[in-house]
Amino acid sequence: MTHKPTGWNTWDFRGFNRLVYLQKGRTKITLLYGIWDETAPAPPGARKPGRVCDAFRWSDVTRIGPHAPLGLPAVLECKVGETPYRAEAYDRDGTLELTVTPLAETRQRVVFKLVAPLDSPVTVKSPTSGVFAGCPVEFEGAAWPSDFFLSINEPFAIGRPGQPASVRVKAGTVAAAPGTVEAYTRECLSGDGALAEAPTAMIRAVAWNTLYDARGRLVSSPVSRDWCSDWGGPTVFCWDTYLLGALATYESPELARLNFETVNAAIDQIGFVPNYYCAHGAASLDRSMPPIGAYLIWKTQVANPDRDWLARVYRQLEVWHRIWMKTRDGNGNGLLAWGSNREPCYEYPQLCTDIVDIRYSAQAAKWESGLDNSPMYDDVPFNQQAGTLELDDVGLSSYYAMDCEALAAMAECLGKRKDAAAYRKEHDTIKRRINDLLWDERQGIYCNRHWDGRLSQRWSPTSFFPLIAGVAPPERAERMIREHLLNEQEFWGEHVIPSIARSDPAYPDNDYWRGRIWGPFNFLVAEGLRRYRFDDEAAELARKSLDVFMRNWRDDGGVYENYNADTGRGADGWNAARLYHWGGLLALIAIEELIDVEPAGYLRFGSLGFPAAGVRNVRIGGTVYEVQLDQGLSVQRDGRPLLECDTRAIIRLPLHAPADTPIDVRATNAGRLTLHQAAESAPAACLNGRTLRPITTRGPIAVYQW
Repeated sequence: MTHKPTGWNTWDFRGFNRLVYLQKGRTKITLLYGIWDETAPAPPGARKPGRVCDAFRWSDVTRIGPHAPLGLPAVLECKVGETPYRAEAYDRDGTLELTVTPLAETRQRVVFKLVAPLDSPVTVKSPTSGVFAGCPVEFEGAAWPSDFFLSINEPFAIGRPGQPASVRVKAGTVAAAPGTVEAYTRECLSGDGALAEAPTAMIRAVAWNTLYDARGRLVSSPVSRDWCSDWGGPTVFCWDTYLLGALATYESPELARLNFETVNAAIDQIGFVPNYYCAHGAASLDRSMPPIGAYLIWKTQVANPDRDWLARVYRQLEVWHRIWMKTRDGNGNGLLAWGSNREPCYEYPQLCTDIVDIRYSAQAAKWESGLDNSPMYDDVPFNQQAGTLELDDVGLSSYYAMDCEALAAMAECLGKRKDAAAYRKEHDTIKRRINDLLWDERQGIYCNRHWDGRLSQRWSPTSFFPLIAGVAPPERAERMIREHLLNEQEFWGEHVIPSIARSDPAYPDNDYWRGRIWGPFNFLVAEGLRRYRFDDEAAELARKSLDVFMRNWRDDGGVYENYNADTGRGADGWNAARLYHWGGLLALIAIEELIDVEPAGYLRFGSLGFPAAGVRNVRIGGTVYEVQLDQGLSVQRDGRPLLECDTRAIIRLPLHAPADTPIDVRATNAGRLTLHQAAESAPAACLNGRTLRPITTRGPIAVYQW
């Protein structure tokens, strides 16, 4: 599997200031912009102060602006020293138009470098134009050096002190993306009301971190450019990237699919999805990551499955699925524990210089969980014979159940009925094991279980994962939500959900997975709440998640890796990366209050408790939706009315179900629902558990009233 994109984008992991034109996956030209600062400390060996500042990190950025998912435009503001700049990159029919503008008085100068291909000379046509790598280049406000020179090996142009500078580079004939802010704004995911800014902020954190691995020839959206720079190349952390696919799909199903393919490519290479793998070849050959790929891929496919594509990824996901019971049922009781394999031997000394060999250890097993320093695993022994922690894990066992269900759904879709039956049987088996061994009846919550039979009293949001996995009986689910999730001494409060219970002695640490709020936990818990029809609780979780997300976005432009569960702040943690895409899951939960694809087979619209809001250009199954939620609910599909309801309601439309499957409706006030584009025989509705027939049908329109 390889990807062969064409067009201008910020593809290069070494910096957002590198504009690259790819021609079917091959670099045709790379241009870099930087700033000459005559007051900056001199590089080692230089006699005088001054240097070209062209190695940027997200800490240098004050605000990320519009960026198309797979191309331009790309607009942001950053600082060099104390001077703010605005950089705007557009693609007009294959021609890059890049302008860098100082936003305050300064003596600094804009510099443009032509850095690739390395062996291409410049043909100078005039002081402000030339040809490089076969591409015409024109400058405005900058020129080839003639009387002001810098120690730069590559061809470069330099601007005047304190003045804006622009460059045009013609590399192609067609823009592969919208190209301009105006064109992008017409088609991008966007919102209003309570969702004003949230969808665009969420997608910007994805698009600005979307890169191209020139070695593996794969497109992905790694967690952060900064991490890739530190690791020496595009680096995929695998459950992060699966979650990214679900996050990106509503704006760019293509980008979601590319990310899924990039993660799954590792299965073909090493037989499973690793904790991480890098463009330069490094990978965690001893450990995997949470098996959520099948669930998230099915969630993005269920509305309109692409069976040819699904067949390819299904084969890969099957291979990964089989390793878990083989290698992580350490005590043979049918439940799973996080672990690390003894073989194969490998070393990656630059990853963690204070650990000589991280394989086959408790720390490696914790890293496999994705919850690197969670208090759940404090002082849990690593069993050398089994290669796992001595702890049956409710999170991993629930992930496995989710995997079984999703693979069964995929198999059914692909006509593999024997496979589907086998996966459903697996799901039933692990469901029984979780309920028999991991439920604490005295406490009313699912727990991890020590191998000596003790149920752990260190609880995290993984205790609620039996909901998303369809494992919890309704009465247990209701008790657990009432007594624990909504308990402000444990998981509820103004800012939610903490990664360990507030009552845990490690909660005050406020250190990574020791108490902070994480997008993946909130997202997975929200999915479980909606599955069990805890719609009111899901709406409140969505509102609280959105509040945390938007407060940080409006304050400092951050989309953080994690957030303080007492203050809701992201910037207070040294290990909370500032532009880390899965922070956007907090916004996704809120978007999905208005429109969501439920993997069980429903397209859901509306909310009873979420504030008034709207969302536009939501792409699902090859169609585009617009949803408005105020005192009622209205939905358009491809610019035509789909449904209107004159009161607040939650409408679940069955997907690919028999024609007599009822529409699921939940409402608390009297109302009237008009369904457009209905089937020839309008289905009944199930309103709060009772059957409701349409009062009128007229062609493709059905009307329900209660």
